[in-house]
Amino acid sequence: MNSPRNQACSTLAHNVCSLLKSAEKSVFSLSQTQSKTEMKTNDEFKNEIGASSSILSLDKEEKEKRMGNKIIKTKKKRVDLTELPDQQIEFLVSTTKFSAQQICEWHQSFIRDHPSGKLDRKQFVEVYQQFYPQGKADAFCELAFKVCDHDKNGFVDFQEFVSTISMTMSGNIEDRLNLAFAMYDINEDGLLDKKEMSQVIKLIYEMNGHKYMKQDSPPGETARMIIDKFDTNGDRKLTRDEFIQGCLNNSDLRKFLTP
Repeated sequence: MNSPRNQACSTLAHNVCSLLKSAEKSVFSLSQTQSKTEMKTNDEFKNEIGASSSILSLDKEEKEKRMGNKIIKTKKKRVDLTELPDQQIEFLVSTTKFSAQQICEWHQSFIRDHPSGKLDRKQFVEVYQQFYPQGKADAFCELAFKVCDHDKNGFVDFQEFVSTISMTMSGNIEDRLNLAFAMYDINEDGLLDKKEMSQVIKLIYEMNGHKYMKQDSPPGETARMIIDKFDTNGDRKLTRDEFIQGCLNNSDLRKFLTP
């Protein structure tokens, strides 16, 4: 018999999948009318995925007011993660293309299953890996947690969760490849080397239900092949632009590497 915790994870995953399915058509139809935009720079992407944490930053800052020679310090305002203010709804509607109704329904499910309004690393992995039932995806989901936790505070709140899920189903392939690069850049130095690529490829194999089949190359060989194809400056590492451009030019590798 499933434990209440597992049932809660299954409930959230079921609700998430239902909402994603209902939103998928509208998201991709919108993407078809969009003209091809210039590739985002590293700073632009970091600003985009970090926007969810900055929206409430004013509430976290300690404000000082000077009156003559005196300094009056106001107390930090604690953010209630269980609430869904209008400002947050507007932000998510504008950045995810989900409707306000979908966001409110999703939030109700999220808070019902996680009353604290947040997921720690273990809870996040338990929920996220249910999107990959065909294999062992817990280690791959750890990479997703790293990207999803925008403000690096050790947990994922509702806004961070929805923002990241939205990017995985975005109709803009460059957005999804930007997300993939952020996940695969394990040491966060802005480059993908052979060691990182080998580790990622191994996790992708496991996520798909096998370590690697006879017809597949070992992770190390596949990593070397990808770097050879994508590396344009000969340093045996991939920048964000090299990774994205390489995937755009190779549909098979793009499908393989896009989460």
